[in-house]
Amino acid sequence: MLRWARQRNHVLPIAVALSGLITSLVVFRFSMLSSLFSMMLTSFLVYLEVMTQWSFRSPRRRKPPINDPNWERIEIQSNGLCIVHYVHQGNSDAPVAWVIHGWTAGAMRMLHRSSSFIERGWTVIVVDLPSHGGSDRLVKWSAEETTTVLISSMNQLKATHPQWFENSVCYFGHSMGAFVGLRISHRRDELTIGTRIKGWIFESPMTGYTEIHHETCNMLRIPPLLRPWVLAKTIRHFNAINGPKRMISSLSDADIPSWGMTKEPTLLVQAEPDERLGAVHHERLIKCMSGHPYGGLLQVHLLSDLRHSGSHESASRKSVIDDWLDEQFPHSS
Repeated sequence: MLRWARQRNHVLPIAVALSGLITSLVVFRFSMLSSLFSMMLTSFLVYLEVMTQWSFRSPRRRKPPINDPNWERIEIQSNGLCIVHYVHQGNSDAPVAWVIHGWTAGAMRMLHRSSSFIERGWTVIVVDLPSHGGSDRLVKWSAEETTTVLISSMNQLKATHPQWFENSVCYFGHSMGAFVGLRISHRRDELTIGTRIKGWIFESPMTGYTEIHHETCNMLRIPPLLRPWVLAKTIRHFNAINGPKRMISSLSDADIPSWGMTKEPTLLVQAEPDERLGAVHHERLIKCMSGHPYGGLLQVHLLSDLRHSGSHESASRKSVIDDWLDEQFPHSS
């Protein structure tokens, strides 16, 4: 019952408030002081539930879906959600680019980023993540459940269009899309195209949830004394949504390397400075991939003219990606 309640919005705050109100009314008959204490305790518990619920919020505004005749719109039912994919078909002997946008963005923000693949005759698949663009909304948004939905939808796309996946696959993720990509790498045994992934491109990636949690606490103005309480409840809600197979016990479980690492050549294209995430995320990736068994896999480009947000078009980024694709996939260039 408690697991069911944690998977949904408003249930626990309302249940706690009602039970506290009833308790306060009952004890008021015997002691006004006890009733006042009960009301204060109830207010505290409701506050914790509301702050925890906000940790799983979805974007308020959505970017519009892609409306372009060059892109085929495919809607896939995945884990009870309609997830919208857009496909630009390439040559039958070319690889596939799997392109994923960041938080609050949408597939439309990845069209210019897809141009390097299209020019080489690749098939390109861009996706509106859950709660973004034309896709259905998650009840409580988390990168783990988003990964689960994305893996399921890609497996279905592979089953219905196997001809698109006869060659290698390259994953391109921006910001949150990179964070999801790292988790996909960790869970690749669940992906029917897992063995076909031969390269990763991460643009200004998010690589851990620790900083996002602290940022959320600051945004919600949660007092430092109460933050461990909110974190403990957030982890329990996360596990209720994603368990029992995928459980975490601490924030570090949602940071790389525990969250996931790549095993193939990886390109980091980084806005420098990163006005949204700061330096900690890409520095963590560089540090984690500096030693065994990742040595030599990561190529880093810090671009001073690139911005984390708003740079859906960038000549310098395209030049870097073009050079890397020519190096890693010469047969398709």
